[in-house]
Amino acid sequence: MIQHIFRRFAGLPFKLERVDEAASGRVAGADLRAALPGMLRRGELSAVKKAWGEKLFYIPADHLPKLWAHLPSFPPKPHTAGSIQLDKEAGPGLGMNLFRALTWIARNGLPTTSKGTIHQKSVSKLARYLYLQEEDVAGLDLRYPHQDVYPPQLAIVLDLLLALGLLQKERTLWGLDSGELTAWLELGPQMQEAILFRELLQRYLPDHVGIQHAAYRLARNDLQEGTWYSLKELYDSLQRLEMLPERLPEEVTVWVGSWLSALSGFGWLDLSKNGGGEDLIRWKSRPRLELLQGLEGAADPVNSDGINPADNRGAAALSGVFYVQPDYEILVPPDVSYRVRWELEACCDNQTMDTMSVYRISRASVARASELGRSPGAVLDFLESSSAGVPENVKLALEQWAGEMGRTSLEEKLLLRCGDEKAADTVASLPALAGMVERIGPRDFIVDAGQSAKVRKALEGVSLAPSKQRNTGSAELEYPKLGEPGSPVELAILSGGRAEERVWIYKGSQLHFYDRSDDAPEPEDLFPGWNEIPNMWLNEMRDYHGSTARKIMSQAIVWKAKVLLRMEGGSIAEFMPVSLTEEERWRVKGRLFLNENGLDGEDEKETILTLGEWEAMRLIQPEFS
Repeated sequence: MIQHIFRRFAGLPFKLERVDEAASGRVAGADLRAALPGMLRRGELSAVKKAWGEKLFYIPADHLPKLWAHLPSFPPKPHTAGSIQLDKEAGPGLGMNLFRALTWIARNGLPTTSKGTIHQKSVSKLARYLYLQEEDVAGLDLRYPHQDVYPPQLAIVLDLLLALGLLQKERTLWGLDSGELTAWLELGPQMQEAILFRELLQRYLPDHVGIQHAAYRLARNDLQEGTWYSLKELYDSLQRLEMLPERLPEEVTVWVGSWLSALSGFGWLDLSKNGGGEDLIRWKSRPRLELLQGLEGAADPVNSDGINPADNRGAAALSGVFYVQPDYEILVPPDVSYRVRWELEACCDNQTMDTMSVYRISRASVARASELGRSPGAVLDFLESSSAGVPENVKLALEQWAGEMGRTSLEEKLLLRCGDEKAADTVASLPALAGMVERIGPRDFIVDAGQSAKVRKALEGVSLAPSKQRNTGSAELEYPKLGEPGSPVELAILSGGRAEERVWIYKGSQLHFYDRSDDAPEPEDLFPGWNEIPNMWLNEMRDYHGSTARKIMSQAIVWKAKVLLRMEGGSIAEFMPVSLTEEERWRVKGRLFLNENGLDGEDEKETILTLGEWEAMRLIQPEFS
C-alpha cells in the first residue's frame, strides 16, 4: 500500500480525502484508507495536525530511500558511443566547502550587526574563500532571510552549518560549537557526504512530486561512479514506473537541470553532452544514502551493501598521515582526516587544497598558532604524532621559535577608576579584593579581566559597584580545540536531534511548523457512516432487492470501495463502481475484475452493469492493518 502512496505523493503531505488519488489497479481508495492506521503504527507514514485540527499525512523523508530500494530499477545503459564534450566538471566537494568555512570562522569569527546580520566585510571574505560559486546554485531559486546580504552559495554553507549544529547564532556573533565540531570531524568523508546529501534532499527540493522523484532517482545505486549515463534514459525509467507523465513538464526539466548544476558544484557530478547534444551525467562520487539506514531508530540496522552504519560514524574516518619536508612544506594525501587537517589549519599556512594538499609551516604560522592556544611544543607534538616523521632541521627550528616566543605577552586588564580618594581608600582596604586589584594611582586600580564578576560583587557590598557599561571591545578569538580522538561524542543530527527552527532554507512543505499527531484515525473518520451500515452488506453474499443493491453500489462509490459479485454462471468478480445513473432502471459504471485473485490489470475491463447481470453481491469490507 505504501508504494501506491509513494508513487503519487513522494514525500509531500496530503489530506485524508486525497489518499484516493493514489489508488490504481485492484487497489481501491478504501484499501488505502484502511491501511493508514497500520502504516502510521509502523512508521511508514507520519502525521501532523494544524492549529485548526486538520491532519496532514506524509512519508518521512528518511523512509524514501528504502521505498526506492524496493522499486524496479530499469537501469540505464552506460553511454559509450561517440564523442563526449565535458560541460561542467565536479567541484572540490561540499564537505570541503564546509571545512573551509569552519576553519575561516574559527580564525576570524563572524561578528554581527545590530540587525543580526553578519558584517558585510566578513560576508565578502568568507564567500571568496569558498570553492562553491554563485552560478552553481543560483538556479535552485532558494529563499532565505536577508537575501540582499548573503550570496546563495554562502547562504547554503551557513544553512548547513546551522542545521548540523556546528554553527550557533548568538547575540553579537555566530560561534562554533566545539562538541558538535568534534563529532562532525570524527566522521568519515562518505558519512559526511551522505548526511549533507540527505539535508539537501529533505529541505531544498520544491513541493513537486515529479521533481522529488527525479532527484531521488538520480541517487539510486544502480548508477555506477565514473560511468556516463543519458539523462533521457533516467527520465524514461521514471515514466516506466509511472512517476512522470509521458510528456515531461517544463518545470521538471528546468529545475532538474539546475539541480544537476548544483550537484556538480557540490563535487558529486560531471555534466556533458554527446555528439547529438544529448545531456549526460557521470557520478564522480555518489553520496551513499544507504549508510544512513539503521540510524535515528530506523528499523533496518544493515544497509543494502551489508554495511553496519554504526561502523561508519568514527571507524570510517580516514587515518592517513602527512609528510613533513625539510623545506618546511607539508604534503597531505587525500586519506588524511579532517580532524588532522583542522590542526594543520591552526598551525600552518595552506598553499593548495587538492587531491594532494600542501601546507607550509613557518615562524609566523607557529606564532599564530600560539595566539590560537597551540604552543610551539604542542605544534611539534602534533606534527610528530600525525606525520610520517619530522625532519631534524624542522624540529630544531620549532625549538628555537619556542625559545623566542612567549617571553612577553599582552594581557587584558580592566581599569577601576574611583570618583574620589576616599572611595579608593575603601576599595584598597577590602579584604575580599586582596590579590584581585592593584592600586596604580590615587584613584585608579588594575583589575584582572577574569576577576571582574567577583570584584563587582565585593564592591556592591559597600555600595561602590561600578555602573554597567556596554563592552565595546571584541572578545578574544578562540580556535576550538577538539575532543580526544575516539571520544564518546555523536553528532546530534544523527541521534534525532534535528532543530528545524535554526535553519534558514526550507523550500519544501515546512511540516516542522505543525504539531506531530500520533492518533490513528478511527473507522468512522476513514469511512463516514461506518457505524450505520447494515452488517449483512459486509458479511453476506446474497441477492438484494434492486433498491438495496443500488444503495450498496452508492455506498461503495462514496467509500471508493469494491463490491464482490457472483455473476451469471457462478463466476466471482470484483467490481469497482465509479458512477450511477439516476433513471428507474439504473445502471452502474465501473471496472470489473473477472479473476478475483488476478494481478493488477489481469482480466480487467471498464463496463456498465445493469441489475440482473449478477446473482448475488456483497460490499467488500476494507481490511484494516
